[in-house]
This record gives sequence, C-alpha cells and structure tokens, in this order.
Amino acid sequence: MTAANRRFSDYVRRASLWVLCVVNLYPVLLVLISSVKTKRDLSLSPYGLPKAMTFEYFSAAFRTMHYFRSIGNTAFIGFVSIAVTATIGAMAAYAIARRANRFYNAMYLLFLAGLIIPFQMTMIPLYKIMLTFHLISTYHGIIFIYLAALAPFTVFLLSGFVKSVPRELEEAARIDGCGLYGTFFRIVLPLLKPALLTVSILNLFTIWNDFLMPMLYLQDSAKLTITVQLASFQGMYFNDWSLIFAGVCMIVFPMIVVYLFAQRFIIEGITAGAVKG
Repeated sequence: MTAANRRFSDYVRRASLWVLCVVNLYPVLLVLISSVKTKRDLSLSPYGLPKAMTFEYFSAAFRTMHYFRSIGNTAFIGFVSIAVTATIGAMAAYAIARRANRFYNAMYLLFLAGLIIPFQMTMIPLYKIMLTFHLISTYHGIIFIYLAALAPFTVFLLSGFVKSVPRELEEAARIDGCGLYGTFFRIVLPLLKPALLTVSILNLFTIWNDFLMPMLYLQDSAKLTITVQLASFQGMYFNDWSLIFAGVCMIVFPMIVVYLFAQRFIIEGITAGAVKG
C-alpha cells in the first residue's frame, strides 16, 4: 500500500469515527437542550436551539418524581441485588469451573438458558407466584427477581475468569491448611476483583434503567423506582415533554457520575477477560 493510499484510508477511518460520534451524541444533546426550553420553544422549534433557557422544569420534575425517595429506592434495590448476586454468582461460577462433570455442565447450560429466555415470557407466571407468596410491592420480592435475572450473566462472565486462575494457587492453599471455603474466599475471590467490579457495574446499569419489573411488581407509590416515576409525566392523551426531558437528565446524571469513576474498572475487567480468555 502506497503512502497516499494509507493517508486516504486514515482519513476515511477518522471521518467514519466522527460520523459515529455525531450520530451517538446528537440524541443526548437533543434531550439536554430540550430540557431547558420553554414549552413554546419546544413546540415551535423542537430541534432548534432555545431562545430563552429555563430550569423551572427541573424543579417541577424534582418535586413530581419525589426524586430523593425514588433515587433511594432504586439505589437500595440495586446495591442489595448486586451484592448478593456477585457473592452467590462467584461461588456458583467457581463450582462450575472447577467441577467438570455432567451435573455442573448441566447447571452451566441452565444459566446460559437464562440469558436466552426473555423476561416477557416469564413475567405473568412470576406475577402469579409473587401474588401467592405476598411479595408484590415488597423490596425483598423485587430483589429476588433481580437475583434470578442477573445470575445468568454474572455466572457466565465469572466462570471464564475462574478458569483463568491457576490451579496451583489453590493446591498451595490446601497444602497450607485452607479448606474449600478458605481457598475460595482468600485466594480465588480476591483474584476475581476486576471481573466482580465489571459485572457489578453492568448489573447496576441494568437495574437503574429497568422499567418493566418495578412497574409490574412495585405497586406502592412510596417504593417506586426512579424510572417508573418518570412515567407519571405521560398520559393517555397528553405527554408533558418538558418534564420528561428534565426527568431523563436527572435520571441519567447519577449513572454518568458512576461511569466516570468506574470506567477504569470496566476497561480493566474487559481487557483482563480478553487476555486470559
């Protein structure tokens, strides 16, 4: 390839990246700009710049969504679900990766099936089960469902990392007197830190953005999550788009902060998995 052809291909790649960047950033900027428009500007020029900026819809959305209460509900459900899923998922992944027999292979396939089956196929039977056991509108009820929903992805990701841990470390720990649980919690689990952080952050994003599960299983207005509160701005005959755009910005902002602090761990976990295979 000549120097001219290399320069041309380099220009094409850069132009393609700029196009992709604009395509991905435009919806975000549109929501941000629309959130500070007046209703008149939004109706007359939905895609233009605001003639006068206003932040009144942020305060209105803050009050209507019961922001702090909704954020607290979402954070509580998310962190409890993530902590339990990471602990149990790591133990299940360790057992599956280290016990090569038909039973554990079948369990691994069962977890993989959980990644394939969509939630929409199970939401009605789950609702009937929760109704029978009086788990509707309870924190522990929705947490149980998140544990089952997040476990397949958690086990699938962590099992690959467990296989990359040298067995010699476990054998040395057993020679030093560690039992099965001691070997797992003292040797294997600390080595899984990049993978655990990665899967926990990804699961947090999943719970934070989820709308269907809380809408179905949390019917108490005091326990609603932040995404369900946003739906209160939509009606059968009218949508308050000014409040919707402001509410979307308020929902996304905490996750942006989390991602800015956690992106290093996500990249480390993904690259570690790519190198270790």
